[in-house]
Amino acid sequence: MASSAPASSDLPGLALALAIGLLVGAERGWQLRDAEAGRRVAGIRTFAILGLIGGLAGTGLSGQAGALMIVLVIGATAALLLGYSGDMRRDGNVSATSTLAGLLTIGLGAMATTGNMALASVGAGAAMILLGSRDALHRAIQVTSESDIKALLRLVLVVFVILPLLPDAGMGPFGALNPYRLWTIVVIIGSISFVGYILVRWLGERRGALLTAAVGSLVSSTAVTVAGARRIRDGASGSGAQATVAIASSVMLVRSLFLVGLIAPFSLAPFSALVLPGLLVSTLASALLLDLGHARPAEVETGAVRPPGLGLALMFAATVSVLSVASAWAQARWDGESGAILIAIGGLVDIDAAIAAIGALPPGTLSVHVAALTLAAATLFNTLFKLGLFVVIAGWRRTLPGAMALAAGASALLIPIAITLL
Repeated sequence: MASSAPASSDLPGLALALAIGLLVGAERGWQLRDAEAGRRVAGIRTFAILGLIGGLAGTGLSGQAGALMIVLVIGATAALLLGYSGDMRRDGNVSATSTLAGLLTIGLGAMATTGNMALASVGAGAAMILLGSRDALHRAIQVTSESDIKALLRLVLVVFVILPLLPDAGMGPFGALNPYRLWTIVVIIGSISFVGYILVRWLGERRGALLTAAVGSLVSSTAVTVAGARRIRDGASGSGAQATVAIASSVMLVRSLFLVGLIAPFSLAPFSALVLPGLLVSTLASALLLDLGHARPAEVETGAVRPPGLGLALMFAATVSVLSVASAWAQARWDGESGAILIAIGGLVDIDAAIAAIGALPPGTLSVHVAALTLAAATLFNTLFKLGLFVVIAGWRRTLPGAMALAAGASALLIPIAITLL
């Protein structure tokens, strides 16, 4: 009776291992559905058995049957290798996908019964997506250019090589320069620019740019604005290209309302009253620019789309560095009532940081209305900062519709702030 409890606790893991085997087997069977009966090395039943073998191995490796489980796994692996080796010789098929899928099924089955059910589920989901995306991935490779690969390698260098090596500590004047956080800005802008480039290549200039604006602004509306300005500078035209900045501004305002409600809820009501006019105007401007894009579709698709570089991302990081040092200097020189002003100015480059700063203040430090005004001013400064970046990067003649949309949104933010201060 003492051994029944552990065995019962293994049942969910074994069930997951079996389910993983069935899923992988179903996908492999569907891919090979046109093969003659008896010519497939492994089908649904075989992959289900492989999942169970992995699950049983996970339950028995630490017990008395450990040696038997090792032999079982080795035998299953050898059977897979021999079967697919014969298949390759017979048909000239050099694909190792099904072999590796079988080995992965054993491994995920073992994970499922060793306390890693969540990891096994995620691994199985990722495997299913990769296995089922063969045709789409092959088509993507066929249309990939050398410039695309170079852009991807630049992003890999920025994210996976440089970022992990940078110290996450304050350095330089007043300890205001954090290399890790500053480079994270480059990562965000570079990533959004690259994803936007891929979406534009895939969906076309208009739809790809708008989807990038809508999704990318959940991370950084400023990064989306910089990326949009780069595309316009490189030749993208039409109201759809201009609408991205208005959409980014609208999403930023919605995100700000959500974050204030989450981090500084005491100021949500007055803050909402101050920023809702700006949100309304930005939304209307986005709709107007989109409508103009529908009316003049010939302007949407323009010449070849150029892959993004890192020049603008580095320039923006340098700008943030200068503003960070200036803010730290101001904090060292002034204190007291100037704290709210400094938080508002900090919103120039990071509205989320301004909201977090208000939320982190001890209760009673700022009144509800002062806190709301501070956050609204930070939102206004951020909008003006994006307007300046947009015009400087792409030129005022190319950016006039989008710049007017940003200016209108900024005006709708300024008016209620000014009325409150009077």
